[in-house]
Amino acid sequence: MIYWIVGVVVFLVALYLFVDREIYFYEGTHLGPRIQAWLYDRWAKKYDQGKQASQARDADMLARPLLTALQGASQPLVLDLATGTGRLPLALLREPDFDGHILALDISLGMLEQAAVKLADYKTGVTLLRQSGWPLPFADETFDVVCCLEALEVMPEMETPLAELFRLLRPGGILLTSRGTEASGRRAKVVPAPDFVRLLERKGFVQVEIMPWWKLFDRVLARKPGTLLPAGLPRLEQALLCPACRQPTLADAADALRCHRCKRTLLRTPEGIVLL
Repeated sequence: MIYWIVGVVVFLVALYLFVDREIYFYEGTHLGPRIQAWLYDRWAKKYDQGKQASQARDADMLARPLLTALQGASQPLVLDLATGTGRLPLALLREPDFDGHILALDISLGMLEQAAVKLADYKTGVTLLRQSGWPLPFADETFDVVCCLEALEVMPEMETPLAELFRLLRPGGILLTSRGTEASGRRAKVVPAPDFVRLLERKGFVQVEIMPWWKLFDRVLARKPGTLLPAGLPRLEQALLCPACRQPTLADAADALRCHRCKRTLLRTPEGIVLL
């Protein structure tokens, strides 16, 4: 009997440690995109509660340095991968000098619904999209800026998202991302700063700059080689490829985007979120 009780206790302790590590510490990284999206859906309404201190500096640490790096390039098209509740779009759209448009993607519909509430006064400046797979449904060299903040560490690996961001960035365009610090405790996911620089350079980025942001993350800016030339803002259906046939054959309608070629329909939620 005693061995049975000990076995049950050991099992429950192991289960608790697994749940604590894989769900709350690594945010479902190793459990697959569906479970990870479900977890973020559950956390969405309270997700920002522990981030007020860092978000209070978003204008100074994210939006304004990004605008400075753009050096006055007009009407930039921005991709924010893993936008969460929309902290970067909100910081950018609050800046009077920002005249571009942001496509903000996330795997969690719940997080995007919170972003829609947060960005309700800036609907013309941002499009929210739910997307969970690779490759991303955009043509090469579509964006002037690509961003991925506080997210590489909760993806299964960093190589694929960084390669995608490089592919989607126009020559001379800017990458804004973050590096999880040693203080985060996520040892399996922490890349030392010199190694992170080399990782970005191996992907093709240049002028990599890492600076302290807040305790758990460093801010990272880099560029794609070349000269950034103004291209003007495309319409959503021009920037977005059909996820099914990978062709630029989408037409905009009131509640959906429809592909002329393969007849795929991308619905919009009442909040305006495009479901890819």
